[in-house]
Amino acid sequence: MFDDLLEMQERGARDRSLGRSLADNPMSKPDVLPITDLQEWFSMFDAWRFGWSIEDAMAGHIDMPRDGRAARRA
Repeated sequence: MFDDLLEMQERGARDRSLGRSLADNPMSKPDVLPITDLQEWFSMFDAWRFGWSIEDAMAGHIDMPRDGRAARRA
């Protein structure tokens, strides 16, 4: 299971680098991948989303301050 989660994280990062959106999470399509174990499904869903988010942040798509402090809203 651990290897599957790592693969799903990598897939999420790769999908983000290809320009896919959060809505493209393959685990959000239960008709394609039937849900048999809700906990396992959510873990895979979350792993893909985490990988996607990491790639998004690394590519500079999220406007985050570099010093770690919260950004002020105008």
